[in-house]
Amino acid sequence: MRFKTELNINLSLLEKNVQSLKGIIKNNEILFMVKSNGYGHGLTEISEFSVKEVGIKSLGVASLGEAIRLRNELSKDKFDLYAFSELQFSSEDLREHYLNQRIIPVIHSSADLGTFLKDSRFSYCPLVLHFNTGMNRLGIELSEIESVVKKIKSAGRNSITHLMTHFGCASNSMTTNSHNKRQLENWKKLKDEVRGSGLQIEQTSISNSGALEQGVGLEESHVRPGLMLYGPSSLIPPLRKDSLWKGDNISTLKTEVLKVFEVERGQPIGYGATPCPEAGFVAVIALGYGDGFSTKYCGAHIGSARIHGRVNMDMAQLFYTNDPKLSAGDQLNIWDNSIESIMNFSDETKTIPYELFCSLTQRVPRTYNR
Repeated sequence: MRFKTELNINLSLLEKNVQSLKGIIKNNEILFMVKSNGYGHGLTEISEFSVKEVGIKSLGVASLGEAIRLRNELSKDKFDLYAFSELQFSSEDLREHYLNQRIIPVIHSSADLGTFLKDSRFSYCPLVLHFNTGMNRLGIELSEIESVVKKIKSAGRNSITHLMTHFGCASNSMTTNSHNKRQLENWKKLKDEVRGSGLQIEQTSISNSGALEQGVGLEESHVRPGLMLYGPSSLIPPLRKDSLWKGDNISTLKTEVLKVFEVERGQPIGYGATPCPEAGFVAVIALGYGDGFSTKYCGAHIGSARIHGRVNMDMAQLFYTNDPKLSAGDQLNIWDNSIESIMNFSDETKTIPYELFCSLTQRVPRTYNR
């Protein structure tokens, strides 16, 4: 555990982001994705604030394990909870949790659908189906629509509670990218075929953050924002200027300065003895790959400094041309609440904000304020 290194989360900015999203979606219900420890920001804290203070009614996680933890820690709060991918549905013992803890499985295979429909205990559980419209990851295949409809009708059901799919290229243009265009066409065909079979579709959703930034999927009943509610954009750089999204980064990553010293040109620093490019100053910070601050970040800018040499397990070095006016014990921001700070760092390190957030280990404390 660190003391002066922390990810500080401003919950008021999360609330502000939800209100900004509502300005885009107007009439859609929000299914807020809080998987992977609330995108690194704290599963319980983000979920509890969203439900109690912001009015979010539905949350989504990836695994049954995440869902169980959330139900256990927020046992008195009322919200719908969806498990999206690692369902463990074939295990009868684990399947009990869906029934006992009000967890909704997002069915993405014919095998799990068969298990769901044959188990009479799920008669009153919402039937949520995820179809593969072209991402080719999880999802029931479009070729199985007829057999799926037959199974549902044979089980005595006349509707699908929630029908969904997921885009594989939503960070690209939703109007010109061929994969996105194909998925949208397949989605329309899917809905038409299901409704043509006589089954009702009560709810639908297709849009993750990238699609929402482009105003896609607003005709469906629900939207499924993830990254955007934490602040950053999901879009590739050329598309960001036209994004509908103008959010705030809800977190600031701060770290402690351990030492500052003056260096000469060519002076070797740290593992690998990386020479300094010119005379200047080096600040050693308490953040390394043991904290999730990757070796891939070497050479990237933090303010007026560059990460110099190798990122260590527990530390990294910053090189300044001019005196940074820092001393041991000072705190330094790696990124702040401005979208530009984290997007610039993400672009320069050739990674994505999702990974920056989710890579931070539990050695970095999460602190919360409003």
